[in-house]
Amino acid sequence: VVVEHFKVGQGARQHTKYRAQSSTSGAPPQELIFRFSQVDSLLGRLAQMPELRDVALPRLPPKNTLRSLVSGRFDDAFLEERQGLLTKFFEDLSAALNGKYSEVGNVLELCEPLGEFVALAARAGNAAEAEAVAAVEAAIRREEDRQIIASQNAEYEESLRQDELRRIEEAEKAEREQQAAREEAKRQEEEAAKALELEEALKMRREKFALENPVPSAGEPQAMMRFRAPSGATIQRAFPDSATVSTLFEFAAVSEWDGPKWGETFDLRTSFPVKNLKGMESQTLREAGLCPSAMLLVAQDS
Repeated sequence: VVVEHFKVGQGARQHTKYRAQSSTSGAPPQELIFRFSQVDSLLGRLAQMPELRDVALPRLPPKNTLRSLVSGRFDDAFLEERQGLLTKFFEDLSAALNGKYSEVGNVLELCEPLGEFVALAARAGNAAEAEAVAAVEAAIRREEDRQIIASQNAEYEESLRQDELRRIEEAEKAEREQQAAREEAKRQEEEAAKALELEEALKMRREKFALENPVPSAGEPQAMMRFRAPSGATIQRAFPDSATVSTLFEFAAVSEWDGPKWGETFDLRTSFPVKNLKGMESQTLREAGLCPSAMLLVAQDS
């Protein structure tokens, strides 16, 4: 019967031990002290014995429960429950092994793992054997230390791995940013070159217009054209009355003013009477009724 549980050790070495009373036929009761891990090891050794393959060994209480995960492995309610479950486990184990060995002899002598477990737990329960218990606990502590060091090493390795992943991620991010910067610089360079090319083309077109369409001199039949853009900007110029309406469209397109954008299609419209000049490009200014002067509104091409 497991009668008590108590904590042993400090800090990371702290663990729980159980005290139990054991009795066998013809022998005085013994006080046993053991850890849960020793019971787990006992069950593992029993399960590996060929002669016990036909024996239904009881299941060990769970190492962790929802309560222990939430409240910790030293929670009193968790340990009380485990203590009761260990009592039931040993009762079931005793019944199973006695059924196997009782007709042959003493179960502790015939079942080596159980005999060793009881002997070790009995020595731990005997104050005179404190040195032996201390040696066992020292071995347990060494193993726990080894596990702690292994865990710390694993955490350190994981930290290094995470640092390396961050370094790679930052390098990839920097490369993406540099690539984006290169692409943006290239785009701006191409746009600047295109704008320069368009400006040169417009300049040549403007010079060609001025050369082919000189301002008429005083006394020549002419028409004064005043242009107004949607922005409110205005520009005016005199044209021979024999110039075609297409000349007016070209002038509005190539002049240096806040008029139609490069490549934008547009219409020219008289304000009174309202008349669209689109489609009349081949007519002269006199034929189109624009002499001696007219106000032309730059309108969106419909």
